[in-house]
Amino acid sequence: MFHKKSAVIVDMAGNEYKNSTPPRRPGNSGRPFFKKLSSFSLKDGLIILLTVIILVVSYLLSPWGHVQTITVSGVNYLGAQEIIDASQINHHSLVLDTLLRKSQIRRKIKQKIPLVKTIDYHYRNFNDLQISVQEHRTVGFLLKDNNYYRILENKKIIPNKLKQPIDSYPVYQDLGPKTSIAHLVELYLSLPSKMRNDISEIHGDPNPKSHPYRLILYMNDGNRVIGDRRTLKAKLRYYPRIASLMSQKGTINLELGAYSYSK
Repeated sequence: MFHKKSAVIVDMAGNEYKNSTPPRRPGNSGRPFFKKLSSFSLKDGLIILLTVIILVVSYLLSPWGHVQTITVSGVNYLGAQEIIDASQINHHSLVLDTLLRKSQIRRKIKQKIPLVKTIDYHYRNFNDLQISVQEHRTVGFLLKDNNYYRILENKKIIPNKLKQPIDSYPVYQDLGPKTSIAHLVELYLSLPSKMRNDISEIHGDPNPKSHPYRLILYMNDGNRVIGDRRTLKAKLRYYPRIASLMSQKGTINLELGAYSYSK
């Protein structure tokens, strides 16, 4: 006859138990600990969140959260106030709002002021706004109805009327219907800088129907150059040599060949 043997279990402390599992020690489950930890973490998180909200609201309502000063750099022909007005940023503007809408504000300024090529801004001392501007280069002025209009390197014409051209940029006038300002700007910018500085005026031909591609350049040295805008860039390289051989001021014809004669 077989007798069932009792199983003996020995715990870590050396205690023996028969046919049973070791009794659990009070508090051995760990569940209350995790409940306390979860409760503490939730409470702690709520406190941190409320603290952050209070700090953000306090900052936005304080003078530090509003724009205090605005400085504009890089303007030559534009006025600093013109840039500020286009941005619509003032002392009531929130610093955080201007940072969140930075791309929108920059795009709006460029749309309102075509002369602006690039614009960016940042803050110093938390709320001192620094705006940096780069303007498009001016490549001349278009004379129309006794008013001058600025021509930019991007081939745009500023609609603001001027009574006189500014600086020594060439004046474009008497251009025929087939003469594109964009093509003339490309031609002008393709010339060496010294040659560009020598040009005072760029005219179309008085009879554009007979000579639709003819251009007449009035130079700062007193000479006049006649050429075909399709070949003028290549032929203008002969101008300094021909001008140096002239005994008096006159006309240099680069339209067919290259020769000069007195006015």
